[in-house]
Order: sequence, then structure tokens, then C-alpha cells
Amino acid sequence: MGGLDWVQVDVGFPMSLAVVGAARLLGMERRAFLGAIVELQIWAVQALPSGRFEPFPASAGRPRDASADEAIWCEAVEGAVRWTGTPGAFWDTLLRTGVLVREGDCIRLTLCDRYVQVLEKRRKDAERKRRERAAKAAGSTGRPQDATGTSAARKKKEKETEKKSLLSAAAAMEVGMSTGHLEPVPLPPPTDEAVSVDDDPVQLALPGTHLVPVSLPPEAPAPAPEVRAQAFFESFQDERVRAFRGAPREVQPPAWTDWYRHALEKVGGDEGRLMAACRGYLQSDWGRSRQPVGTAVAFCSPKVWVRYVPHEPSDAAVTPDASAPPSLDVDVSTPAGLAWHRCLTRLHDQGKRYALLWLQKARPVDVEDGRLILAVPDVYFRQWVEENYGALVELLVRDCGLLGVSWRVGAQEDVPEAASGLPR
Repeated sequence: MGGLDWVQVDVGFPMSLAVVGAARLLGMERRAFLGAIVELQIWAVQALPSGRFEPFPASAGRPRDASADEAIWCEAVEGAVRWTGTPGAFWDTLLRTGVLVREGDCIRLTLCDRYVQVLEKRRKDAERKRRERAAKAAGSTGRPQDATGTSAARKKKEKETEKKSLLSAAAAMEVGMSTGHLEPVPLPPPTDEAVSVDDDPVQLALPGTHLVPVSLPPEAPAPAPEVRAQAFFESFQDERVRAFRGAPREVQPPAWTDWYRHALEKVGGDEGRLMAACRGYLQSDWGRSRQPVGTAVAFCSPKVWVRYVPHEPSDAAVTPDASAPPSLDVDVSTPAGLAWHRCLTRLHDQGKRYALLWLQKARPVDVEDGRLILAVPDVYFRQWVEENYGALVELLVRDCGLLGVSWRVGAQEDVPEAASGLPR
């Protein structure tokens, strides 16, 4: 059976994770990779009618060996797309991203699934027509019973039956409207033939109509963990280049994939929080003081990256009413509480709700030597707040008539910054 003379690309395929991941693994631009995929489809719809790479049959002196055949398949595919890179890299990337799927001794090209369905539909239609012509030609053995919709006389009879049913329904509605109630509509007479679903994939519906089942496009396979880890590393490098102009892009560290999998579990699978930690690290004084500046190796340290993971969801997940006053659990009966309540209220009025989510966790303790003493939950929280909102809090406190602010971890006295043991 011949193949098709056209190819089709699903709307969501060019921006799917499989395409993005495969292009990055091969070091190609995404649109150039899509061009190679189209060339692969043009080759496959003629060379692979079944959509599968199947082992060659065994011959004399040569047993059937699917592993040896795979090298031939790989060479054919890379030749079809004019691949000039490392031999086997394009084939391995298609397997890794799910474009190629192993099924026993065969390998299925998922891009051909739609074409295989169309070819199978053509085969069934051709077989059905051959049976109809053979039955029509067998006049010497008696005329066979007409199939539904194949005889002109039968079609005329079906139309007359349908017309009588519609007239009966209309008459019943008129009687119901005149008498104040509706009469049941008689059902059409049953047909004396059974419809074989196996021979014809068309589903019968209302009389005279039919529905053709539509096959949904195959779902894009989930990207491999290595692909997600590499995509996250590239995003980290984009942020680093924007933060430090002129800094060269780094090579992915060997342990990056294992770190990414472990870190993603620690943040509950929220990659947004992990990216927020990357940005916090790149904006911190400690990250800027590294040599080279803001390296990925330094960020992966277990004692570094956890310090910059935000404790709260991102701004997109927080949608409080901007016009409503803040709900603050602050005791305003003390000078420290009154001053801190004024600072938080001013933050709300300025629209800085994300900063408010962090700073309202600090508790006013006292006012000593003109400085507001604030208690925070732990040293990591203190490090984050000082690096990101320290200058903002100093300005708010001074606007309230105080000299500044001092931070205290829990119930401990404020520790000088040089003795805190935290890298800056």
C-alpha cells in the first residue's frame, strides 16, 4: 500500500517541551530543529508506512539481530535530515525526548501516528469496496441483500421511511398542542440488518446522518529529568548574564542534574521558588563577591542555595485586596509595636505587598538607644531580609523618628555581623 503525499504538524508541537529540550541538547536553534523534523516526516511517510522501524528478516548465515539493525536505522534517519554533527547524537536525542519510542524489537516514530491511522482507514475502505464489487458481480449465485446505503432503491426506501416518521412526529405535536398535552412520538421501524462496526468505522447517529470518529493527537511525552535540569541551568545562565554584564556563560557542572532533582524535592516541586533563589543569590553581596562572580558551583553548595529560597509563594500566587487595610498582629500598646505598625501600614499604602509578607513575620521587641529592635525566626530569614529589604526598613524606621533598626534572632541578643558566621 502506498504512503501519503503530505505531512501535518500539530499546533502545539513547535513549542512543546520535547522540541525545546531536543534543540538544546543538540545545540541547535529551535526553528532549525523544527526544519529537520519536517524533513524527517517527509522521509518517514514514504519510508515507514507502518510508522515503525522493524528488524530485518533473518537470512541464511545471519540471525535476526535488532541491536545491529538499529545502527542502520540511525544512519538512515540522520541521512534524511542531513545531520552533520556527532554520528548517533540526533538519533539518541530523539529517543531521549520521546520522539522515538522503543516497543519490543521495534522503534516507533511518534510523528507517524496520524499518518498510520489515515492509511489504515484507507485500507479498510478499499477492502469494503472490494467486497461490495465482488457481491455485485456474483449474479449467478443470486443477488445478495443490499447493504445499508449502497442501493439506489434502498436509499429511496429509507428516505420515504424517514419522511413518514417526521410527518408522524409533526402530527403528534399538533395533537398535543390542541389537547394540552404531548403524545409520544412513534419510533422509526427497526431495520432488518445489523451494522458491523468492524467493517466500517463510521458511527451511526440520527437517521440519515453519521459521525466520523476523530482521533486526538498523541500527547507530548514528559521531558526527561536531565532535559529539565539542563533547561533550568540555561535559565540560570540567562539571569547571570543579565545580572553581570560581560560575564561568560558557564559549562553545566557534572553534579547539576543530581542537585536539581534534590533541590526540586526540597521546594515541593515548585521550580518558581528555585528560580527565585537563583535571583536572590545573584543579587546578594555574597554572590557578587565570588570569583568568578555568581558561579553555579557556589550556588549549588548545600549551605548557600537554601538561604535564598523564599518562604512565601510568588507575587502571582498572592492576590490580596489592595484597597483593604493590612491585617497585622502587632501590639500597638508599646512604643516599639506602635512604630513597627506604622512602618508596615506605610508598606501597604506603597503597594509593596510582597515585602509586607516577609516583614510582618518580624516582631517588635523594644526601642534601645533610639533604635527599633526586631526579632526574626532564624539566621537565614535575617540574612534574606537584611540583603533584600534592609535599606527599606532603615528608611521606614527613620521616618518614624527613630535612629535605625537592629535585628535579633529569636530571643537572643543582637549579634554583631562579623561574629554571625554567615558569609557576606
